[in-house]
Amino acid sequence: MQESEERNRKIANVLETYFSDASLLWDKVMLSKIVADPDGMVSFEALSKLPKLRALNATPEEIKTNALEHSLSRLKLDENQDKIGRIKPYIVNKKEELDDWSIYVEGLVKPYDNEHAITALFNSFIGHVSFFRIPPNQQNQTKFLSYCFIEFDNRENVDKAVKLMNRYDGATSDLEIADELNLRVMPKSELNKYKDEYVELLGKRKQEIKQLWDNFYEEYPDGKYVPEKKVKKNYEEGVVVFVDGLHPQCSKTTAIALLQTSGINIEFMNIKKKGLATTYIRLKSPEDAQKICEYFDVHPTVQETAKDTTGLEQETKTYDCLKLRVLTGTEEEIYWEDEAKLRQ
Repeated sequence: MQESEERNRKIANVLETYFSDASLLWDKVMLSKIVADPDGMVSFEALSKLPKLRALNATPEEIKTNALEHSLSRLKLDENQDKIGRIKPYIVNKKEELDDWSIYVEGLVKPYDNEHAITALFNSFIGHVSFFRIPPNQQNQTKFLSYCFIEFDNRENVDKAVKLMNRYDGATSDLEIADELNLRVMPKSELNKYKDEYVELLGKRKQEIKQLWDNFYEEYPDGKYVPEKKVKKNYEEGVVVFVDGLHPQCSKTTAIALLQTSGINIEFMNIKKKGLATTYIRLKSPEDAQKICEYFDVHPTVQETAKDTTGLEQETKTYDCLKLRVLTGTEEEIYWEDEAKLRQ
């Protein structure tokens, strides 16, 4: 009885191995059988002729029986139950993770700033990682900036990772290392919903802007607009500066100390959210605002770590350098309108 059960388990293990990611990377025969079927299915008759199952003298019926008993967490049968295939699709030459098997992770810092360390972390505490990807930025560069996508072999590990590793918005668990890492972890499917909402909102805003221009040309067909007498603003112009290029994990205090190496005192800084490289600062005067922008333009500086309060000056300006500019016009008005709303 025990020998029979061991044999059945061995048949199921061999079957699952044939369909595994690791095996399909080199087993071109098995891969060709999967690719040949529109649904990625392989008949039990064909499977029984593969070397490892043939060595066990496994009949098509035995393979089917053991698959039904042991392998339905990873494999599925077709309607007629004469073929079997993967539950998780196999993508040849895959360049992007499968949404339902993947998570988005944000807030990673050294030593978890590379594929090897990150996959080892999630392999240890969650489950086997089958795919890792750093999404490219707007310049199509894949430089690591504290976030990535991780795909698991087992779809259940998506919920497990969120439950154990996420610390965003007050989430907790019994996993101590998750408290130290303080990550934001969410299913990729949830991130996609946020992206879809953003795209929809962006579309609405574009339509609103188009309508404003249509209204303008309806009122001023020649495109000439004579502005009304300028209304005195209830704020000082030219003192707000947009800052980009800060380390995503640096604190507000660290950011202020770094910027004040210019010799210009920072009167106020908006909340510096961890995970973001941008913020706004306010200076005492428009002259100070211009001076601090000019300083970092002449002295290209990179903030190397989250706790770097001095920065490293570069010979030439690079993409990673601090970038400062004074807000003007509509952008400045919107800033002060938002500030007024926050004070209400």
